[in-house]
Amino acid sequence: MNKKQKKLSVSYGKTKMNEAKEKLYNWAGILWKINNVYNGNIDFEALCPVGGCRCKLREGDVSLNQLQHTYYCFKCGFKIILNSTIEEKASDLIDVLESEKNIDAEIINVDGELIKVQREEIKDSDYWVDVKISKNKKGEAQLMVLAGSKKEKDKTQLFIDPKKERLAFDQNNDHPAKVFSKVTAMFKNSKSVIKSHIK
Repeated sequence: MNKKQKKLSVSYGKTKMNEAKEKLYNWAGILWKINNVYNGNIDFEALCPVGGCRCKLREGDVSLNQLQHTYYCFKCGFKIILNSTIEEKASDLIDVLESEKNIDAEIINVDGELIKVQREEIKDSDYWVDVKISKNKKGEAQLMVLAGSKKEKDKTQLFIDPKKERLAFDQNNDHPAKVFSKVTAMFKNSKSVIKSHIK
C-alpha cells in the first residue's frame, strides 16, 4: 500500500473545543493534532504554528504545475507553501510516528547470518559491562567489550575482529576468565572461545 492509497483524512476548517490538554506534533512547519485512529483511518488536524493562535489551516492557491500548495491561517495571517499536499505531509508524519515504534525493535538479519540484537538492559549490583564499536591500529572496525566488578578497580577488555575472525583481550587488564566463566565469539567460518578453569 503506497502513500496515496493509505487511508487518511485531514481536516482544516471547523473548530472543535478541547476539554483536555492536546498533544501536538511539529512537522513540516505545521502543528498537527491526531484526533482519532480507527480501522486504518487516521484523522488529522493541521494547525497554525504561530504562538497563541493554533487555528486550523485553510487551503489556498495551488500552482499551475501542482508543485506548490498554499495553506493559510485566517486568524493571524500565517501562510505556508508546501511542495506537496497537506494530505501527503500528514502521510509522511504517520510514517515518522510509526517508525518511532521500531527504534527498540529486535533486528534479525535475514540477508546473511542470523543476528539478533538484544537491547534489554539488566542492572547488576556487582558487575558492569560496556560494549562499543572501535577501531584497531589499522583503522578497521572491531567490537570492544569492557567488563569488571564494581568492587575491583581493574577490568577486562575483549576485542572481537570480525574481518580476521579473531577474539583477543588486553593483557594490561584482567584476564577475561577472572570476570567471565566462558566467552564465545561466533564468526562466519570459525569460533573462538576463552574459558575459565576456575571451578
